[in-house]
Amino acid sequence: MDGVRVGHPARVLPAVLAHTLEARGASHEAARIARGLVAEALELRRAARKRKGRRGPGRFSEARVAERDARALLAEARALEARAEEEGLARAPVVLATLTSLDAPALARRRFALAVVDEATQAVEPAAYLALLRAERAVLAGDHLQLPPTVLSAAAQAGGLGVSLFERLVAAHGEAVKVTLAEQYRMNERIMRYPSEALYGGALRAHPSVADRALDDAPLEVVDTSGRGFEETTPEGSDSKQNDGEAELVAAEVERVIALGVEPADLAVIAPYDAQVQLLRQLLAARLDEGLEVDTVDGFQGREKDAVVVSLVRANDAGEVGFLADVRRMNVALTRARRKLVVVGDAATVARHPFYAGFFEHAQATGAWRSAWER
Repeated sequence: MDGVRVGHPARVLPAVLAHTLEARGASHEAARIARGLVAEALELRRAARKRKGRRGPGRFSEARVAERDARALLAEARALEARAEEEGLARAPVVLATLTSLDAPALARRRFALAVVDEATQAVEPAAYLALLRAERAVLAGDHLQLPPTVLSAAAQAGGLGVSLFERLVAAHGEAVKVTLAEQYRMNERIMRYPSEALYGGALRAHPSVADRALDDAPLEVVDTSGRGFEETTPEGSDSKQNDGEAELVAAEVERVIALGVEPADLAVIAPYDAQVQLLRQLLAARLDEGLEVDTVDGFQGREKDAVVVSLVRANDAGEVGFLADVRRMNVALTRARRKLVVVGDAATVARHPFYAGFFEHAQATGAWRSAWER
């Protein structure tokens, strides 16, 4: 028997449904009996309601007896369902679950020989302990140079909850890092090169099968909007940012990339601000119906597309970059594309931050830079 996915079926991909605990348990004899008991209990309750509506002595006492019997049947059904789940888990060599679902009744008393926490750098530390405390050995897998835990509370951030257990262990016990990714199988080498140099000490390599895979002879393009007057704005009642002029340019870049032969479903548009995402969705509504995805950086963690267009949004005289200063998010944005990456942004603003200064310099040195005035 292969792995079992624990979690509500409504929250898993259709391809995984057959592997959920509910689907596996449904074929168990105990679950079949439980379904019969539930049907019988519901019939008793319907009969009890009918008795209450009739005239004559004893109708309320009869209804109470029927309701009591129905509750007993439902309790027996729940016990049978729990038994089916327990036996299904006992036969499974691998159990797949989110960290928070480890507190589900089916898993509450189970221990494991090994716990593997994927995307561990996105888990808040207390959630990671839910897995670690259930196993004899544990492996944390993730990249502390990509997205950190999502912590909305400023007080919790100040208290350190925004730093994952993975990141703390790397800082305190770097020798515990046993495996480091050196060869990637996603990106064209020219897309990969700057993140590798800026964040991984140049150690990342592109496998030969993907190193030269591209849509055209420019797998990386950086469109500099400096001087175009594309100023950021803050929507009323929001702390988010949008940039109308840049959004129009991004929409045009999407059409240009599609003209290269990319299906909309194989193309993504990424922006670091939700207000810009909403604006781009309005501008590209027809393409959304064809499968184009427009989302925030967080929405694309762990995913990839043939082509990606990134909107940096920020454009102001003060050179403020906001949370673009967290380069881990931009690392994610710049590494989602397989064959074509287009980045649109105002170098006059964002290049005041060293990471983006280096990025625009890299683009100029490799022939990937062009001005938005050239359109």
